[in-house]
Amino acid sequence: MNVTIIGLGLIGGSLGLALRATDADIHVIGWDRTSQTIDAALDRGAIDAGFVVLADAVARADVVVVATPVLAMREVLTAIAPDLKPGAIVTDVASTKADVTHWARELLPAPELFIGGHPMAGSERSGITHARADLFRHAVYCLTPASDTPPHVLATLERLVHLIGARPLQIDPLLHDSSVAAVSHLPFMLSAALVQHTAADERWETMRRLAATGYRDVTRLASGDPVMHRDICLTNAAALRQELKEFAGLLDKLADHLDDPSFLDEFFLTTKQQRDAWLREREER
Repeated sequence: MNVTIIGLGLIGGSLGLALRATDADIHVIGWDRTSQTIDAALDRGAIDAGFVVLADAVARADVVVVATPVLAMREVLTAIAPDLKPGAIVTDVASTKADVTHWARELLPAPELFIGGHPMAGSERSGITHARADLFRHAVYCLTPASDTPPHVLATLERLVHLIGARPLQIDPLLHDSSVAAVSHLPFMLSAALVQHTAADERWETMRRLAATGYRDVTRLASGDPVMHRDICLTNAAALRQELKEFAGLLDKLADHLDDPSFLDEFFLTTKQQRDAWLREREER
């Protein structure tokens, strides 16, 4: 099987490393804008061959994985459409699914051969130098098949997901976007907002010396790729806006009850129990 990965950053590079680490007969082809990135991917062993021309990269592909920033995907899908070989499967790894699915249905010559994808794995680091073969191990990997998706297309992508050590989860694109707005995109926004809030404070010179592991851990996501998070906000604005407004309401409620010991006891006990239960379930899976 020839798998072409378009975009050799953290996710694309890690996918290449993971696929090439398997025993399956898979030839991994990579595309990126610069020859330097392609050379780095070849040196890392993430790809078998690389191209800077999209037509060359997809010409022989059985599966094409688009791993660019979300807002670049429409242009990529437009560019590759004329050069896909008959029967080629197309997927992506974007953190939002509704817009990408719409673009694929609009632009690809065989839209029923597209399934959106999103591995629930990543890092605040970016680029091919930080790619890891084990990045997807035990992670949920979302797939968004449509009603007209041929069974063999879904089976092929589920096989690839299993090969890289992840667990496929079929999900509707809109349900995906509203769900990740709460558990993935909102945490980044809170992390970034906390950095902005504290770094702009006149006491920051003192505060930065006092900030320890708690501040480090809560603000880790703020070191993520700015372009990726910009695109997430722009393609999932409605769902994320709702989450931010509801969370702001909760913060207001907390501010109003800071002198209420019974409220605080119940709030912190409940949240501890909820998080501990989630951690146990996650470890069992």
